[in-house]
Amino acid sequence: GALRGLLMKGGAVIEAAARIRHVAIDKTGTLTHGRPQVTDILPVGIDADTLLTRMAAIEGASSHPLARAIVARAGDLPLPTATEARAIPGKGVQAVIGGQTLTVASPRHATEAGLLTGDQLGRAQALEAQGKTVAVLFGDDVQGMIALRDEPRADAADAMRQLRDLGVSPVILTGDNPRTAAAIARTL
Repeated sequence: GALRGLLMKGGAVIEAAARIRHVAIDKTGTLTHGRPQVTDILPVGIDADTLLTRMAAIEGASSHPLARAIVARAGDLPLPTATEARAIPGKGVQAVIGGQTLTVASPRHATEAGLLTGDQLGRAQALEAQGKTVAVLFGDDVQGMIALRDEPRADAADAMRQLRDLGVSPVILTGDNPRTAAAIARTL
């Protein structure tokens, strides 16, 4: 075990490990690389650069991996000034740009706000079913969505196969939405 980076103290730990039947594994940074990348930019009523720069301006102060990916994708594009930025715990972030209060949140939050419906909701759900995480920009209406994906690590699928071969059932842990989690789990 020590040769493989495992530290175990005492024989009881080794005996207990032999009886493990389920193991919970964090998705981000363990099963995936922990470096999400923007995959889709879907503006509604504005151009793609405006959608991207507004979201990057709102997310600019955040250290969240999804926020960092959006800011990185904006690159050298000039960002609008965002003021009164605040986190909405468990839902997203909000700021004022050009006198308009804008929110970057999950499709669930945009749906609860009564703004993400019909075809837009269907598109968000389709992206999530592909293993992507979707961020929605909205004010009085939806201005667009950006989808991101954190790719599975090359060795993760083999590790999951080895666990199953040992009779251990792996379970994925994530703060992501269930469709994205299920899509990543299916690939592994």
